[in-house]
Amino acid sequence: MNIQGSRAVDVLVVGGRTTGLMLAVRLARQGVNVRIVDGSPGINAFSRATLLHSRSLELLDNLGIADEIRENGQPLRGMRLFMDGRQVLQTRDPPVESSYPYGISYSQAQIEGLLEAKLRELGVRVERSTELVGLEQDGDSVQATLKRADGVEESFQAGYLVGCDGAHSSTRHLLGIEFPGAQSKFSYFLADVISENDEPSDAWFYFMHREGSLIFAILNGGRRQIIGPLAGGHSADEKPDLAEVQELVDRRSGGNYRLSDPRWLTYFTINYRVAERYRDGRVFLAGDAAHVHSPFAGHGMNTGIQDACNLAWKLTLAIRGVASEALLQSYEVERRPVAKQVVENTQRFTEPGEIYPAMTDDEREAFLKGFHREGDELIAFRRNFEELDIDYGASPLSMDDAPDLPQDVRPGLEARNVSGLLHNDANCDLFDFLGGPHHCLLVFAGKETPVDVAGVQAVEASDKYSSWMDVYLVLPRRRGVIPENVSVLLDPESGLAERYGMASGGLYLFRPDGYVAYRSRRTDSLGNYVEEVMLGG
Repeated sequence: MNIQGSRAVDVLVVGGRTTGLMLAVRLARQGVNVRIVDGSPGINAFSRATLLHSRSLELLDNLGIADEIRENGQPLRGMRLFMDGRQVLQTRDPPVESSYPYGISYSQAQIEGLLEAKLRELGVRVERSTELVGLEQDGDSVQATLKRADGVEESFQAGYLVGCDGAHSSTRHLLGIEFPGAQSKFSYFLADVISENDEPSDAWFYFMHREGSLIFAILNGGRRQIIGPLAGGHSADEKPDLAEVQELVDRRSGGNYRLSDPRWLTYFTINYRVAERYRDGRVFLAGDAAHVHSPFAGHGMNTGIQDACNLAWKLTLAIRGVASEALLQSYEVERRPVAKQVVENTQRFTEPGEIYPAMTDDEREAFLKGFHREGDELIAFRRNFEELDIDYGASPLSMDDAPDLPQDVRPGLEARNVSGLLHNDANCDLFDFLGGPHHCLLVFAGKETPVDVAGVQAVEASDKYSSWMDVYLVLPRRRGVIPENVSVLLDPESGLAERYGMASGGLYLFRPDGYVAYRSRRTDSLGNYVEEVMLGG
């Protein structure tokens, strides 16, 4: 065994799939010295993840890599429900309030290719065929032992380590963190195929049958991912062949869906698990290393992407010495409840397809009624499905000095976009300023806040916090005395001020992951938040 010496970086990311790549990109973009290793020889061409929800698309748009997905992906706009061979429901989903009003199917391998290319642009390469085999830490650093495919081992030091290394995470095992939960008693098959006669292509199909269920998920490129539980007693050994899948589809769908061009055929089992904790000292878990669940509804990859975006800016500020210990602790406080809810929701969605053969007529009728939603209930469901309603309001990082302001943009919730703005004579919208790498502070001059006062306070905030905060003075038009070194954001139709309840003046602070951190009607109150939350009082 050969052991090479150490060379330190700020963060070592273990795992080079979607979560690890997103984390490394967000860190590198913020100037963090990052290294990323992955045990596989390259991007896996086959995966269960197929769908990017609206929130993930917004985060990818922040990185400038969502246009390709928008142009070549397949939007998901509805569903068809069949019971015992008969269509009983067809829905067309209303758009959600987002730059991406619908989720888009785009294969995980392609998403990872875009992220890896972005990472290379930032000067970081994924070190493939490299595994984590040892881990020790103290109060100042993490000592990792890495092993390459040629057997060479390297002892390596990093300020922090993040395990994004999947459901069988070496990081989690080396830390001794439990992964409690349950496994479905059913084995499943998965087929990535082309299917004939399956219009509309922007809808997913759900077949409930006395033998079992089928899901026809959408894939880009005119393909379908077909998933279903196997009948009891099936061995689920080796791999299915196309003839077996075709026979299952024929029996359960009652339709004429000719399958061809199988790109991937496999068996798998579903686990529902959440790690006991997301952090041990200077080591963190993210993505499938921290949570696994049913692939139905397509939330696994998206939850990992959001883990990465939540953690990246917190690690960055910790490395720069800006943040308190509470900032790092907030990662688990914010993200673990989200994972637990995703696990519960996907299990609730998956299990009816497993138990449908044993349902009574009344239970089947109740199941069908559960798909009928209208009005506000439907919009709330759509926002939840697109992961736009995540609420960090209970987080120690959320502070509200003006709870009478609009509740849908309170601290802990994602910002709502507003268009029709001007910056440096260019048209823009609010989301152009959010998403990192820095916090964004908007100081609003208004009826009770003179322009000169708001301008001075904007300059003071910029002078104090410019290393991690971008500051803008928001005005309906250029008026009054504006300091020369303040950045002005014009809101000519007052849409931004009205949307955020700032007609009288005040401020909003947004986190680098696009969530509201703090708001106040006073433009001189930012120091309270920084002292109490960022610096730990």
